Amino acid sequence: MPYKTILSYKGPFYIELISVFGTNIRNLNDSFVNARKKLFKIFIELSQNVSNYSEDYHMVNNIQRIGIGELCIRENSEHYLFSTKNQVKTNDAKILTDRCKLINSSEYNQLRKLKREQRLNSLGEKFGARIGLIQAVMLSKNKIDYEDEVIDDKFSYFTITVKIDKI
Repeated sequence: MPYKTILSYKGPFYIELISVFGTNIRNLNDSFVNARKKLFKIFIELSQNVSNYSEDYHMVNNIQRIGIGELCIRENSEHYLFSTKNQVKTNDAKILTDRCKLINSSEYNQLRKLKREQRLNSLGEKFGARIGLIQAVMLSKNKIDYEDEVIDDKFSYFTITVKIDKI
């Protein structure tokens, strides 16, 4: 079934921009209220991860670091697909790949436990994406698709796609 793109963006993930996109998602004109709520929550989680952790970024007034990446929301009659793509260190891409495999192979109760462990063990560390990925799978009840595209020996692009069923 073909997909229709309803939002596509490439550039800095300013919090104000994420907020505007989020408002547009909330106001989509369809009858899939529960799916839209899930899409919105997943959108916020994964967009903030790009904003906070992308290795491609620019500084605002030499103070605020804003991550650069891509996002895309597509839909067909059965579900939404939400994707983010951003630059990560190659070593981090390997960690993210392993994390995605673990999350995809876990049952719901295991994911709840994993999420609690991450909250306790990741204080002050750069692992927000781990909780965001867990949350995305728990909300969508679908496995995440992921891709590690090597740029060079230092950096990769990491793409995450989440499917949110409409019904």
